[in-house]
Amino acid sequence: MRSLPRRFFETIFSTCIVWACCGVLQADNDWERLDSMVERGMELWHVPGMAVTVVSSSKVMYQKGFGRTEADGGLAVDKHTLFANASTTKAMVAAGILMLVDESKLSLDDPVIKHIPELHFKDPLLTEQLTIRDLLAHRTGLPSTDGWTFFQEMPLEEQIRRLSAVPAAAPLRTRLIYQNTMYELAGLVIERLSGQRWDYFLTERLWQPIGMMETYGTRGGIKQGQSYVRPYFFNEEKLEMAEWDFPGDLADAAGSAWTSIHDMGLWAQFLLRGGVAADGSRLITEDRFEEMFKPQHLIAIEDFYPTTALTQPDWTSYGLGWFQQNFQGRKIDFHTGSLSGLVAIIGIDRAEDRAVVVLGNRDHAELRHAVLWAVMDNENPETSRDWNQEIFDLYANQADDGDQRWAESENQRLKKTRPSLPQENYLGSWSSKAMGEIVIEKNGREWVLKTKKVGMPMSHWHLDTFLVEHEPWGLREFAEFRVGPKGTIEKMVLFGEEFMPVGERD
Repeated sequence: MRSLPRRFFETIFSTCIVWACCGVLQADNDWERLDSMVERGMELWHVPGMAVTVVSSSKVMYQKGFGRTEADGGLAVDKHTLFANASTTKAMVAAGILMLVDESKLSLDDPVIKHIPELHFKDPLLTEQLTIRDLLAHRTGLPSTDGWTFFQEMPLEEQIRRLSAVPAAAPLRTRLIYQNTMYELAGLVIERLSGQRWDYFLTERLWQPIGMMETYGTRGGIKQGQSYVRPYFFNEEKLEMAEWDFPGDLADAAGSAWTSIHDMGLWAQFLLRGGVAADGSRLITEDRFEEMFKPQHLIAIEDFYPTTALTQPDWTSYGLGWFQQNFQGRKIDFHTGSLSGLVAIIGIDRAEDRAVVVLGNRDHAELRHAVLWAVMDNENPETSRDWNQEIFDLYANQADDGDQRWAESENQRLKKTRPSLPQENYLGSWSSKAMGEIVIEKNGREWVLKTKKVGMPMSHWHLDTFLVEHEPWGLREFAEFRVGPKGTIEKMVLFGEEFMPVGERD
């Protein structure tokens, strides 16, 4: 789900893990190769637990759990172990919206303010023109506001108020900018038109009719005794348990659902059948269902996944809850999901009646992409590519590039400088119209920037610029203090926002 900058904490093994990837999966030895790929990939990426399924519209061809729910103990992962859907929830929310379209309760091209009249953006034209379709296709032009959820634990009603202070990063419908808050708004639309919270609506109208009895809108809703994984980072050669991104009771339509690989296989089969449940009942009309997979917006390669360097698509696009590209002459619809310490991916090949889902509990374990493309690869298994190693090397090289850019920043750092003012002038509360309030304080000799949810180390960089870091995400941002002609700090610029001092400095 997250789109804020993250650093890749991976260690490149000196010994390459090489295998013949699965290619066209049909025979028993193909599934054995997939077993080998996942098991060795988990070693390469240091993943405690993972679950994988491959299905057609009528058959479960492969479904298996690997590893354990916790790095040091826990339970063995099986097909009923729960993982986070994260942003793979988005396609389910889109399906819920399409059901309401079928009932003539809304149109995809309705202005959002028709259903959320209290919504106002900084640009009045955006307020008037933004549609439900725009929400679901990430084409609003608004920058990421993930800090509201992950740093400030900001309720949706407050997010709606603060959207009026967020300037657009691009004109409407000109660029894909991944925007989780817009899917929260889509969940609110479902609630207002159905009278049910979005996840209750999906439970009744989508999940249970499909047979997904192990799928929940929140972590806190998981039934007692049901096994679920814990989240992990791999940092400095060891696995560390991550903190939960969401409170257990938060129903966030952008990605708070939990499910099992068993249930995700049922969801994938429902999609391959074109919106028809296993008992033959149609839950979404054919026309509305096709709208979900229709490209809604072309995406520039630089706004897409790094894996395009390997898959070499001629085009990339976004549907309603789906990234899309061509691969070996076929259109592939897929979506990842990412929360702290948790990953997911689902890929759909409607032309060849094939789908794959991967769920895992190690932060940004991109083994998920390797499994996706290995399953979708129609080349001869004996001659096809080693997707596992290629994906690993791709992301490792990307991390190296990031390290090199950071080294260049350090070389430009001015040496032996001091802040303009005594430290008391920098400490205290700071407020932004968009981000809300943060606090800078000292903890012993260390400085800490505190949001409502997290505390981030803060250190002097040079002059009146300070470095703010959030290690779990690999986040490095600069807080720049602007000293005015009166010798006082007039504002601080951080996360692209202007923060003003609150009250008197100590």
